[in-house]
Amino acid sequence: MLRAATPLLSVANIDQSIDFYHCLGFAVMARTVDEFGKEPVWAMLGVKPACKAAGDNGDAANACNRPDDMDTGVIRLMLAAHGGVSHEERKMRPSFAGMVWYLECDDVPALYDRLNKAGYSPEPVDALENGAVQFFVRDPDGYEIAIISAADAAG
Repeated sequence: MLRAATPLLSVANIDQSIDFYHCLGFAVMARTVDEFGKEPVWAMLGVKPACKAAGDNGDAANACNRPDDMDTGVIRLMLAAHGGVSHEERKMRPSFAGMVWYLECDDVPALYDRLNKAGYSPEPVDALENGAVQFFVRDPDGYEIAIISAADAAG
């Protein structure tokens, strides 16, 4: 049986992507730099679903996402430097355009506010027929992320 799924996103700038995903509560678990030891070429990020989202200073995420706590029950994400493929080229690929990553969140309005204050321009929050609320935001490379509440948690 499957135990986990970890998407690998090809990104232009790993550090910029880490900053974005940090707003979602992710913390760096591992990182690989180029042969000169200067630029990151790969990173593994993770967050435990039971952990509260990071505050504006990120202390909560750092406290509950220590790598030694990340072995089970975690949402993981890998980032890899894309090696020169431009953002415009990647946007034209059907596989890039068709991917939306849905992340369930306990406090959609608070996460919306944190992303908006950080300058990521999320789309407005919408109420769904099942009582859930959601919004969409794009990461620095244009990957679409849907942030959604559980239907029963939305009220």
